[in-house]
Amino acid sequence: MNLSRLVLALLLGAVVAAPAAADDAPPAVKWYEVKDGKVKVNLYLFYSRTCPHCTAARTFLDGLQKRHDWLAVTAYETSGSPANMDHYRRMAVGVGKQAGQVPAFFYCKQMEIGYLGDATTGKRLEAALVYYRTALQKQVDDRRPPPPPPAPPPPAAVPLMLLLLAAPDGVPAAQDPDLDLPLDLDLPPPPEAATVDVPWWGAVRPEEVSLPALTVVLGGLDSFNPCAFFVLLILLGLMFRTGSRPRMLLVGGVFVAVSGLVYFLFMAAWLNLFFLVGHMRAITLAAGAVATAVAVVNIKDYFWFKQGVSLSLSDSARSRLVHRMQAVGGADGLPALVAGTAALAFAANAYELLCTAGFPLVYTRVLTLRDLPPAGYYGYLALYNLVYVTPLFLIVVGFSVTLSSHKLTEYQGRVLKLLSGMMMLALGVVLLSDPGLLGNLLGAAATLAAAIGGTAAIVLGHRVVARANRAAAPHPPSRTTPAG
Repeated sequence: MNLSRLVLALLLGAVVAAPAAADDAPPAVKWYEVKDGKVKVNLYLFYSRTCPHCTAARTFLDGLQKRHDWLAVTAYETSGSPANMDHYRRMAVGVGKQAGQVPAFFYCKQMEIGYLGDATTGKRLEAALVYYRTALQKQVDDRRPPPPPPAPPPPAAVPLMLLLLAAPDGVPAAQDPDLDLPLDLDLPPPPEAATVDVPWWGAVRPEEVSLPALTVVLGGLDSFNPCAFFVLLILLGLMFRTGSRPRMLLVGGVFVAVSGLVYFLFMAAWLNLFFLVGHMRAITLAAGAVATAVAVVNIKDYFWFKQGVSLSLSDSARSRLVHRMQAVGGADGLPALVAGTAALAFAANAYELLCTAGFPLVYTRVLTLRDLPPAGYYGYLALYNLVYVTPLFLIVVGFSVTLSSHKLTEYQGRVLKLLSGMMMLALGVVLLSDPGLLGNLLGAAATLAAAIGGTAAIVLGHRVVARANRAAAPHPPSRTTPAG
């Protein structure tokens, strides 16, 4: 089976699979208790002993319990207990969510994942708990019977002592059967808390910004891969010979659109595969290990291009793609031109997946660790692929407007390899050590800054060393012609 058929089988087989639902029934959860007319809220925490964010969350909850005597926290450690991990998964199913990373908080039929810090996640969590407890306590108070009216004053003619002697020893308090009924937990969401005021934008929650920002960053970096640029630039170079702007726009537009669709299906296959295998920490570690290995190969290609193991297009693959592109360039009719371009885009992306599989692998794994509705996962995949094809589309427009042709130099390809390798290395290290860092804006920004800074330092350092080596190299003696 050739590579194109293998990729097609993967796409058709995995993309139709919906995220796997838990087979086990959700557990019966006691969300609150009512004693002596007072509501106590139960919070369930799932954590890992190796997770620093979990440690911070547990410390915060310890203080929260001391401030609010109506809060009871039950903690489950998941990294060393498959039973606790299964309990986590079943509780998530019970509230209509999917288990993801830790720490995870369950309270009042609500589920939250991740902990950014006391001033953000902690503040919002406390505000939500106070909101739900206040609403539940109000329900209890509203069900209590009204107090009895005050007794009328005794007649002046009746001695007070006789009234006291005639009074019963004790009157039982009225019992309201409504107090034993379950309380309503289907409440409107609490008001937003823990927001940051961004100039010219307004109030923003850092936890919500991080995933869109990470999507744009990774999609943008993924788009700058030498394999995609090679195919598109060669194809536009062939179209340049026709001197037709509409033809270049049509061929380039179809190529970019089909490439984006194939890439979307490929990432959807990764997404559903991760849903099928579950949210085990071992899967995240495997994704981090693969990303690190891909990063090492790409960084190696900057120094020793195509030597040893390489994820670049092989010479044979390049020649086959060029042959297909020449066939597309020679197509006469419009249907043949569009069909040939679409077939070329699919074949080219089958080879490109080997060049750039690392970014989709990392991103889809991070995506499955987030608590989103099914449409949200595919919405983020669509955003990723929109960002992915944007630079390619801009190249098509620029070449069509100027009717110019350009080839990607080997040095430019090596620098792109280095940048993608450094970003992949940073992502791999984060997945191996602390995936929660990618769950907030500061963590994603720090990862990007580390990759770009490392790339710039290596390129500048390599130039300085190369310049010094050239200066130190012995020069051949100059030949002088004897006078005469």
